[in-house]
Amino acid sequence: MRTITGAILLLTAEQAFSHAHLVGFPLQSVASEVLVPASMVLAALGTALLVWGLLADFRQPKPKP
Repeated sequence: MRTITGAILLLTAEQAFSHAHLVGFPLQSVASEVLVPASMVLAALGTALLVWGLLADFRQPKPKP
């Protein structure tokens, strides 16, 4: 679940970054001030959750002797 959530947050970060550059002239600076930092935060959270999920969910259990 953490892996899927991390992947979704990374996709959301990419969408926020691309929308920051697609907004038209009058509101371009306002959109960039909001969406670029939001995409950075989402990318950091998404990467952290994705790595945590990969390490926790796909770890092989050690066999007991």
